[in-house]
Amino acid sequence: MKKTTKVEITRAGDKARSPGGRRVIIVEDQRMVAEFFTFHCRDLGLQVVQQCRTREEGLGAIRLQRPDLLLLDISLPDGDGLELAKTVLDELPQMKILAISSHRDPWTMLQVQRIGLHGFVDKNEQRPEVLSEAITAVLGGRVYYTPIVNESSARIRRDPKAFIRVLSDYETRILSMIGEAKTDDEIGVVLGTSPATVQSRRRDIMQKLNVHSTPKLIHYAIVNGLTRAEQLAQPNPA
Repeated sequence: MKKTTKVEITRAGDKARSPGGRRVIIVEDQRMVAEFFTFHCRDLGLQVVQQCRTREEGLGAIRLQRPDLLLLDISLPDGDGLELAKTVLDELPQMKILAISSHRDPWTMLQVQRIGLHGFVDKNEQRPEVLSEAITAVLGGRVYYTPIVNESSARIRRDPKAFIRVLSDYETRILSMIGEAKTDDEIGVVLGTSPATVQSRRRDIMQKLNVHSTPKLIHYAIVNGLTRAEQLAQPNPA
């Protein structure tokens, strides 16, 4: 069993506080999983004030209830949970956010750290008790990431051809749409540019990544999670 990574942050007074009594909102579209999260929260003495299935419902509940902790699934029926996390941290920076997801691709792990989530638990490999450990740590003022986050970051640092190193944000967005099998014409419409320009950018991306066919480029975008990058780029209703 892999050891869980716990990263301390300096927050005077928080570390010693018990998690008991704090208020939680759960945003998770699978009812059985949401009930599992609720059980763990109540076992810790936390008050689950609401379970939400969608991004829209979750944002409304968070703005109304202003909980201490948000337990968040990244994949939601009406949008990306990472976009919800960004909105919440902008509006309520004191709120703690713990993401629990089966997504473990490099792009997602990078966004978890860039956005500044307080915790991330990988659904795929962790013991059930890890959730309780993560909740306690995050409410105690610590950052709690299961190993995949730091492992993914280390792989990117070691790879001189990693997308984050060689592609601009604009090229990364084009690659995300290529990963969705969009044509140059379709990408051009989204970006407001000509198909010829998109085709030229596609060639540049292939050269930078050392990937020399469109099927391989699509595969690269999918396994690195970049199709989700385009989802995050889409505007969501506030």
